[in-house]
Amino acid sequence: MSWRSNSADKAPMYTAVDISKQSPKAPQIQKNKKTPVLKSSLSIANTSGDSTWPDSLKVYVERSFAACSTSARKRLEKQLNQIISSAVKNKKLNSINWTIRPLPKACDLEPQPVLPVKRTSVSAGIIDTSDNFDSEERKERRLHRFQKEAEAEAARKEAESSSTMPIPQPPNTADVHNWDADTIVGTCTRLEKSYFRLTSAPDPSQVRPLSVLRNTLELLKRKWVEENNYTYICSQFKSMRQDLTVQRITNSFTVEVYETHARVALETNDLGEYNQCQTQLKQLYAMGLPGHAMEFLAYRILYFLYTRNKGDINAAMAAMLPSEKQDQAVQHALSVRAAMAA
Repeated sequence: MSWRSNSADKAPMYTAVDISKQSPKAPQIQKNKKTPVLKSSLSIANTSGDSTWPDSLKVYVERSFAACSTSARKRLEKQLNQIISSAVKNKKLNSINWTIRPLPKACDLEPQPVLPVKRTSVSAGIIDTSDNFDSEERKERRLHRFQKEAEAEAARKEAESSSTMPIPQPPNTADVHNWDADTIVGTCTRLEKSYFRLTSAPDPSQVRPLSVLRNTLELLKRKWVEENNYTYICSQFKSMRQDLTVQRITNSFTVEVYETHARVALETNDLGEYNQCQTQLKQLYAMGLPGHAMEFLAYRILYFLYTRNKGDINAAMAAMLPSEKQDQAVQHALSVRAAMAA
């Protein structure tokens, strides 16, 4: 018996399904799904009993939610509810300018700027052309303004050309400090005085005049030879330099004070204090004040060699005069330079 003859007597191996009855319905698209903004708006409207809101209020609510983070949304809804309910209760819903009203405090993001909307009103077939920049009225105003500016410019040039001598403007001295007003003359008679950094205007009773400073210098020279206490001597010399500075004393005695302090600093290997004195001495020598300029020029070259400051060495060599190179102390310093370069 073949399989064809028995196929009709056996039950089918599958179950027929009616597709038209069993197929699922197509998903329905939800329309008018309420966003958090609309839900909040509707809840406030239902509470107030007035669902008719001005367009500016709707924009205000949308701006508030746009400037609010997700974590602060519930707090914003509560604040909006209070604001709008109060406006409805006081019957100011339409009188408040919602466009310029500040956003609620719950808005913790940067608010988006409100862009102005240009509208063209059409009424009874007449188009509003008030914003037409090419209108005849605007052209006339621009032409009149340009003519006035051209006339003013021509008058200014004519006034400048007719003036034979320009009137000089007074200098602006508002930010210029009057140092002469702060120059003092000391009245202190003590020979020895420790150094203290000034934190206010100097007191004349604590500053020694030039006559006292001369006696102080002689005292310090003797004490350095007899006691050799550099800590004390250095403090005393810095105090002398300070008294000279606040009194604006610049003469040969000033040079002598800085030279003596520089020599003492070199003897004790205090290169910091020596360099301060050397810098000031260079300025004093440039003013033509008498002193031991060649001695300290040699010291300066040796200091640059010790600190390996090639730039300052080259600058000093370039500025050196032929007569200065003939000095014995300077020749010694140049010999040391040549030996180090060999």
